[in-house]
Amino acid sequence: MTDKKFSYYQFQKDLGYEVYLRFEDFDFENQFAETLDLMGFQKVEREKLKHHTFNRSQTRVLSIVKANPRVARQIDRVDFTYDNYGPETYSQMGRYDVYRYKKVGMMILGEHSVLWELGIKSAHNKNAIRTILTRYLSFALAPVGVVGFWGVPVEEGFVVMNPEAANFESIFVDLNKNIIMTYDGVKDLVPDLQILRLDTTLKGEMKVMKREQLLSFLSMNTSHISYTGLEHSIRQSIYELSGVAKGFIYPEENFKPRMNTTEA
Repeated sequence: MTDKKFSYYQFQKDLGYEVYLRFEDFDFENQFAETLDLMGFQKVEREKLKHHTFNRSQTRVLSIVKANPRVARQIDRVDFTYDNYGPETYSQMGRYDVYRYKKVGMMILGEHSVLWELGIKSAHNKNAIRTILTRYLSFALAPVGVVGFWGVPVEEGFVVMNPEAANFESIFVDLNKNIIMTYDGVKDLVPDLQILRLDTTLKGEMKVMKREQLLSFLSMNTSHISYTGLEHSIRQSIYELSGVAKGFIYPEENFKPRMNTTEA
């Protein structure tokens, strides 16, 4: 992992997460620069990783390369007709899991592997790249109980939305570190944290969600996908989050999103 040709990025470097991206082609790497900055990846010197001890259960390094013709054909050949995730599929291949985004990329990941691989046909679709990297973070951070959602931050907490409504922004919550990570940066979890669910039919004032409602809503709207159900660490984090946060159903017509500074 320390070949002189490689360059590395670490997710939220100052927080110590063992989650990295690796590039070999500088020109290809440059196409991801804006997205990496938005999502909280910071460049890390190769020398700092040369003698670093990796934890096989928590360290993940995603090698991002331009898809070769063989991989590109696999990306294009996928049948997405019966999948539940729109342009995405998630399946098993032997000891590994395979994530694909239609006509964009394919990621190979393994629970017991430090090095994962992502082949990208083109980095021009910024929304797709955000989606793929959000899925990567969701998979890679699951072992330490960090849970992700599609949504946007607000002063009181955050709004959980579908990917398109959120402009493919993601939010990650770490209850162990007591923080929320968004495209705006990192902030502490506050005792009166609010989680909003927008409702097109609700008029007037917002409604309080019971804890069971909030728990169900969060469980159904994580950025983590799986063919076997949510991992235990993710379920536990959602359970704890539903106990410390206040859930509200908010009239969508009254919601005024911030100025969109993350347009692809």
